[in-house]
Amino acid sequence: MPRPHRLPSLIQRHAGWRHLRQGVLAATSLWLLGACIIAATGIATRPQPAELALVLGNTVDRVNRPLPRLEARLQAAQALYQRGGCGTVMVSGGVDSSDGRDEAIGMRDWLVAHGVPAQHIVVDSSGDNTRASALHAQAWLAAHGQHRVVVVSQYFHLPRARLALRQAGAEDAGGDYPRRWFIRDVYSSLREVPGYLAYWVGWS
Repeated sequence: MPRPHRLPSLIQRHAGWRHLRQGVLAATSLWLLGACIIAATGIATRPQPAELALVLGNTVDRVNRPLPRLEARLQAAQALYQRGGCGTVMVSGGVDSSDGRDEAIGMRDWLVAHGVPAQHIVVDSSGDNTRASALHAQAWLAAHGQHRVVVVSQYFHLPRARLALRQAGAEDAGGDYPRRWFIRDVYSSLREVPGYLAYWVGWS
């Protein structure tokens, strides 16, 4: 004969699992909604005329050649410069401590090879993250008596990058992004949700 308290215990356990599943489902739904909002906001972003275009770094190979995602950003930056959307291009990225790969140098070399004058390119090899790149862009603007910056990156990255620029004190002139899509964009869009929240509350 079963113990009298066993049935209520099973009911409570079942209810606990149900609440847990509901919580996980709600959190997942909010995360997906946030990713969709961030992606849609980035896709809707358009560049405005600015003194400076900030191109955010990504991966280069062992001889500093940009890999496809970064090359797509550079193509967008090149087109922006050539149609007069900015006077100067800042390329900002990090340096791989293991082998010395320098994203910013690779970006500069690509732009020069594709018609952007070297004297109109600013190289920032200390842009280890979006926040650092934004601060360095604002420092350059302040040092040159200028104010407006347009950011170039993948669409899902634009909302957080623009937030970082505004927080750094720069005048936000929108953004531009390559019209090329990568499978990895799905993962990157999901990752932007905690990234944006961390910047918004000032955690990073």
